[in-house]
Amino acid sequence: MRTLTFRHATRLTILLASLTLGLGFAQKVDLSGRAEATFGVAVDGTLPVATADLYLTLQGEVGSGYFPDAAYKATVVAGYDAATGDTRLELDEAYATVYLGQLELTAGKLRRFWGSTDGVNPVDVLNPRDLTFPPDSEKLAVPMLHGSVYADDVSVEFAVVPVFTPARLPGAAWRPAVTPQLPPGMTLVGVLPPEDNRPAAELGNVQFGARGTLDLGQFDVSATYFHGFRSQPTQSARIEPTGTPGQVRLQPVLDYDRMDLLGIDFSGTVGDVVLRGEAAYQITGDPDGTDPTVGNHSLQAVLGGEYLIPGGPRTVVQAIFDYTAPDAGQDPKTDYKAMVAMTYQPDARTQLDLGWIQSLDGSGLVMPGVSYSFADGVKGEAKAYVFYGGDGSEFGDWRDNSQLRVSLAYSF
Repeated sequence: MRTLTFRHATRLTILLASLTLGLGFAQKVDLSGRAEATFGVAVDGTLPVATADLYLTLQGEVGSGYFPDAAYKATVVAGYDAATGDTRLELDEAYATVYLGQLELTAGKLRRFWGSTDGVNPVDVLNPRDLTFPPDSEKLAVPMLHGSVYADDVSVEFAVVPVFTPARLPGAAWRPAVTPQLPPGMTLVGVLPPEDNRPAAELGNVQFGARGTLDLGQFDVSATYFHGFRSQPTQSARIEPTGTPGQVRLQPVLDYDRMDLLGIDFSGTVGDVVLRGEAAYQITGDPDGTDPTVGNHSLQAVLGGEYLIPGGPRTVVQAIFDYTAPDAGQDPKTDYKAMVAMTYQPDARTQLDLGWIQSLDGSGLVMPGVSYSFADGVKGEAKAYVFYGGDGSEFGDWRDNSQLRVSLAYSF
């Protein structure tokens, strides 16, 4: 069996893009960009971020008719973070879309959204997340083939992700401390770099999924199936001898669970209220909870409503339920949270935002923010992230990560 490598996937993407552009010279070509500077300070006095980023995007359409035959887009990102010393120069989204009547086919490096709710999306697993700053958790663009077929009251989407891309994990300040149980007489003298067992780029590890949506008038209802891997690893560890009697080192191990996801979501209106809901069940390869290197089955459900208060903010309220099946002989883990998001524009230039997540364990996160448009294309933003709660609670261990971030962006 021939192995599907990243190089092969990249060549396929370039080939499709070349064929698309060969349909004819682009009717419309746009070059745009954004320059942005972000500075942050945490409550402990550290500087978590001090970045300067530049985004350049080229996009256009191909075809001579009223509607385009094809379209393309490519974004390059360059940046430097003075707080960490990290630099980056990477291709972000880069894809070509072909329109074939009721079929829309897109290939390249892209992001796609599956789901209905805001903020927390159980069925939206096509793209991994950048968790280096967990409150934002932005999507990462990945190589993908995505198609959509539209009919009168039904639409079907499908996706193929040929190469596994893991989530970008948070730094040490966001990770819980590991305190392994050692045999009597043993002393821990160090921690080795994590062993990252990510799925290889081969045909048997190709991920795929499908999603069907039915228009029922005031409500849309969708069902989703996805076969692939969890982008966040299951963490385990083993003890490694050092060669010195009584001294050992800890070897963290990261494994990415193969899973099947079954999901359902809906959105619709009742009067002036928009109702949204999602639920997804992830099935792993450890149904009995006996393998510590494989995560257990899990269920996440979200139910919420959105309402524009007359003369006031647009408000979203959600209830979030998380369930993780137990290890053998243990109890299952359940978590309940509530989320509130409010957006208000007192004038054409100013926008006020407030996000609040409250866990039933007494911990939470408050995110107030304000943005202001100084001129066309020039926008400033200030946002605070305030964590609270007791030691060992869901958000309480991040109290020292509370911070203020200020950014200024120029779009052209």
